[in-house]
Amino acid sequence: MKQLDTAGQNPISIILGCADSRAPIEILFDVRPGDLFVLRNAGNTCSTAKGSVIGSAEYSIGNLNTKLFCVTGHTKCGALTAAVQTALAGVDTKTMTGSSIGIVLDDIMDSAKEAIAILPDSPQADQIALAIKLNVFATMKKLIDYSPMVKEGIAKGDLSLCGACYDIYTGDVEWMGEHPDLETLVGKELPYWKWKTMKYTRDTSATVTSDNPKVQAAVNKLVRGNERFKEGLYTRNPSTPEVPDPFAIVIGGGEVRVPIEQMFDVQPGELVVQRVMGNIAGRFGGTLVNSIEFALARYDPKLLLVLGDSQSRIVKTALEQSTGATVPSPALQYVIDRVMVSAIRAKKQVESEQSFTAAGRDIQIQRLTVELNTFYTIEQLLRSPIVRAAVRDGLELQAGILNGKTGHVDMIGNHPALDAFMDEEMYA
Repeated sequence: MKQLDTAGQNPISIILGCADSRAPIEILFDVRPGDLFVLRNAGNTCSTAKGSVIGSAEYSIGNLNTKLFCVTGHTKCGALTAAVQTALAGVDTKTMTGSSIGIVLDDIMDSAKEAIAILPDSPQADQIALAIKLNVFATMKKLIDYSPMVKEGIAKGDLSLCGACYDIYTGDVEWMGEHPDLETLVGKELPYWKWKTMKYTRDTSATVTSDNPKVQAAVNKLVRGNERFKEGLYTRNPSTPEVPDPFAIVIGGGEVRVPIEQMFDVQPGELVVQRVMGNIAGRFGGTLVNSIEFALARYDPKLLLVLGDSQSRIVKTALEQSTGATVPSPALQYVIDRVMVSAIRAKKQVESEQSFTAAGRDIQIQRLTVELNTFYTIEQLLRSPIVRAAVRDGLELQAGILNGKTGHVDMIGNHPALDAFMDEEMYA
């Protein structure tokens, strides 16, 4: 509390939630004072462009630099229940005089009517449940329509607006993602948003190729060296009279036991190797990023490989954290938080598919998290103007996956949505 008093607030997210007493925002997200910028009203809605909801949200975005805005509905919502019942009864909310209830219901009535139209013959409970979720998206649309600051922040990739629904019985929060018509609402193509929301699959039969001969030569050299390593034929780095300039940079996991130079059977000086837990990029402006920037300026390599580990303990810890495991040390939490981005996305994608057994699902989530995490590291590296300039000058940022059991490195290739992260406007 003393810290908040002297240093001010730095909330991680704006939450627009319902005034319902059964959905206390700070409690359901298990956070402390200062962590969330909370706005609450009946029906978690936004009725006007000039009201306190928009003004308060814009204060947090503009003055507190908040990057996440979440509209959170909840099950058994009294406001949406009343709206559905009113719509089914055919009552005009404008005839409700003597109180402000009609005004509140009028603002969420469209969601109630839409739910009834979609589920005309379903039980009222199902109509209410659908109306609650439709209302979350309706509020998101209003926020974009009413606030130029919200709209501009989303268009620039500087603000993420998402929806969620809290189950007051189980305590579970269902993450509904961003508005499905986000590009239409913003009036702009959003390749960054498409990458975040698309289902990611990799063609495992494809061979990594590059139009840049220097990049292709570097990839081939790493592939051949890894084949020798797997067969036990590596040259064990004999000394040479001259130290060559490195032909590639490799960012690997700090928990990998085998030296990366040995894994690719290269001579001393042929690789610039960076190792960090979870093969994350770390903090922009931190030691690892600064080191990468120096190597690019000094040696001008044409390949930077982010190497994921199929057996990564950090990935396993992140997946455990995503299901409520005990929080590790603050130092480890820094790494886990960055891997968690990919872990949650992988879980959501795999759990939406019904073709896996329980064991198969866990294996698939682990595999997908490792792959997505390599791409997320590339995304963070592209925050650097020096890295982006090097990419425009021919550098390729590629991903690879180490099989921790066999030692084989599967080269994945470039980030599938590289152009979205090369946009200068994103980092303005």
